[in-house]
Amino acid sequence: MSETLLKKLEQLNKTHIDEGAAVMKAFGGAMYPFDLLTLGVLNRSMSLTSGFVALMRLDNYLAATTLVRPQLDSFLRYAAGWLVADPHEFAMETLRGTPIKKQKTADGHLMTDRFLVDHFKGEYPWLQRVYDETSGLVHLSKKHMLMYVTETDAETGTATFWISDRHTHVPPKFRREAIRGFTEITTLILHRAYSWRVTKENPPAPKRPAGQDAS
Repeated sequence: MSETLLKKLEQLNKTHIDEGAAVMKAFGGAMYPFDLLTLGVLNRSMSLTSGFVALMRLDNYLAATTLVRPQLDSFLRYAAGWLVADPHEFAMETLRGTPIKKQKTADGHLMTDRFLVDHFKGEYPWLQRVYDETSGLVHLSKKHMLMYVTETDAETGTATFWISDRHTHVPPKFRREAIRGFTEITTLILHRAYSWRVTKENPPAPKRPAGQDAS
């Protein structure tokens, strides 16, 4: 079952390439700053996807699930481009090295990770839980302290510990949950890239100056 899910996730790698090519061809091949951000996000997403799949197949559950957090980070910070007044200036500021958490939405909110999570969890209720849980994997926490305990015996007061780069003791349901979660986040990233491509291909008509006759 896990391998079937991994193959479906792996198939999304080609979609990264297809979307990148489509973005570059949109609107007669014109190049915009937000294209640069989009390509950077697609490159990062595809790289993380490949790494996640490879690590899962090596049974390195701990290293694989750690990659869920940066993949979620890619989605949150890329989607932030839909909250600003000028997405191209947002992309340029990011390219100049200005942290996204120091940039503001169109209505003046600093786009910290917490703000972005609070904003997008209204559309994706599961996002808060995934963010909190995966943050505990990126930073040394109790999750790492509990990962190596594979068995406990209350009667004897003993425990079995596991130190390895292959975590075959992790129940299959947790593996499936991690793969499905990574797939969902990756799909959201690809959807945003598609959304930008459609916007680029169909730019809004320029506003008519006030008082100008429509005839």
